[in-house]
Amino acid sequence: MHRILIVDDERIEREGIRNLIRKLKLELDPLVAENGEAALRIVQSEPIDIVITDIKMPFMDGLELSEKIREEHPDIELIIYSAFNEFEYARRAMRANVSNYLLKPIQVPEFLTAIQRATDACLEKEAERKRELQLLEGYRLGMAYEREKMLLDAINGIRPNKPLAAPAIDEAVPEFIHLLLVECPRLFFDMYNDDFFSMLHERLNLPFDYLNVNANQSILFVRHSAPLSREILRSLAETVSASTLERYGQQVGIIVGAAAEGWDGVHQVYCGIERLLEFKFFINEQAILFAEEHFSESSFDEAELQTISEKIYQCLNFSDLRGAKYGVELLFSYLKTTGHFSSLYTKFLCSEIMNRVLVKEQKKSLAVINDYLDKISRTSSLHELKDLMFGVFDLVDSSSGTKHKEESANKIIEQIKQMIEEQYDQDLSLEGIAEQVYLTPSYLSYLFKKETGQSLIRYITQVRMDKAVMLLRDTNMKIVDICQKLGYRNSNYFIQSFRQHYGVTPAKFRERTP
Repeated sequence: MHRILIVDDERIEREGIRNLIRKLKLELDPLVAENGEAALRIVQSEPIDIVITDIKMPFMDGLELSEKIREEHPDIELIIYSAFNEFEYARRAMRANVSNYLLKPIQVPEFLTAIQRATDACLEKEAERKRELQLLEGYRLGMAYEREKMLLDAINGIRPNKPLAAPAIDEAVPEFIHLLLVECPRLFFDMYNDDFFSMLHERLNLPFDYLNVNANQSILFVRHSAPLSREILRSLAETVSASTLERYGQQVGIIVGAAAEGWDGVHQVYCGIERLLEFKFFINEQAILFAEEHFSESSFDEAELQTISEKIYQCLNFSDLRGAKYGVELLFSYLKTTGHFSSLYTKFLCSEIMNRVLVKEQKKSLAVINDYLDKISRTSSLHELKDLMFGVFDLVDSSSGTKHKEESANKIIEQIKQMIEEQYDQDLSLEGIAEQVYLTPSYLSYLFKKETGQSLIRYITQVRMDKAVMLLRDTNMKIVDICQKLGYRNSNYFIQSFRQHYGVTPAKFRERTP
């Protein structure tokens, strides 16, 4: 419904026009003003579509009001009425772009014609504004998609065939790009991706690009003319972490990549982040880590070292020697670089690990265990001690129970795949699946990546994308219903994920499918 402002210094005239609008049941919401000044204040404070005004009024006449409205609010339709049919009035009204000029007493047919012209003009302007907004939104979405595709190509090592556009970013071409991977559990980005992006723009004072990778991970591309210092990057990561905790009550893990020199170097930096992700199982899940020097300078304490040891045991339970050895590498790397622990304490840690390993092998006698304890106590260097520990792992590897444990790990992976196949329409999170197979989320993530070559979240997404293609091709289900059937809570996030996989939206994919 359009709002019409009736302006006349005579109350009987104002009320007469308002009553006429009601009597004719016109779809108009009438407001009134007793002179031009009062009318201008209303126009400046409230949305008005049409103004119908008398000419002769105190303080500010109708023509002056029309001219001011035309200057400040050119979209408002103007109708003037007067008892005087003078050329000067008509000339000034034309100059103010008044759409109709009525003579008193107002006749109903002429009044209806004037109102119809004004409302038609309002509808046409609204339609034009809507078209412009649609064009702008289409342009914005197109630019966002192009930007997103270029960022995906950059992390995947695909050279762009044109320069990266940088809307809302410095015009100067940057030389260095820092990647910050933000990881959240429980499908965080499925629910909050758009709002999280808005929050980053509110809180961060450095220019950046943003790419959502999956329901658990997003990447910030911080661009600068020179590599940023470790202190600045840590401050940036801490701001993201603290802001997420404050706004959503959610803790995040952040991995800060090395500085990539130009976009050609982004892929290598991302590969470094992914390598660290493979073994994130061994470290504090919510830590801020630096991929290029993740253990050359560590702030871990004794309790953290004990945590790494416990996770080494968990790897050994599944005969995951690669993971266990990597854990020992991390342990020794820290001990070597800090120098905060005595050789006695170091040997104590290794003795605990060795003891737990051998005790699980029931065929190992007490004499064998004591022999290894003695060898540990007589080592003279960290290198010698590490070699001895790897010898323990090799002993476990050659034992009769190894094959059974490997089959057990494979069985767990197959169980998880079957679970995803049957429950892809539900809220599948890393934590929920880990609970069902009695593993910690971090170890499940590590084990699945090691056994299958891809992350669990990426595998779930691929299964859902395959199902989406089938439903789009073989059914007439609405896209919003397909979204819900695939377990997505947010239809926009589903559309974005589909477009990342196939290069088009679900609707476009369906149009192209014969």
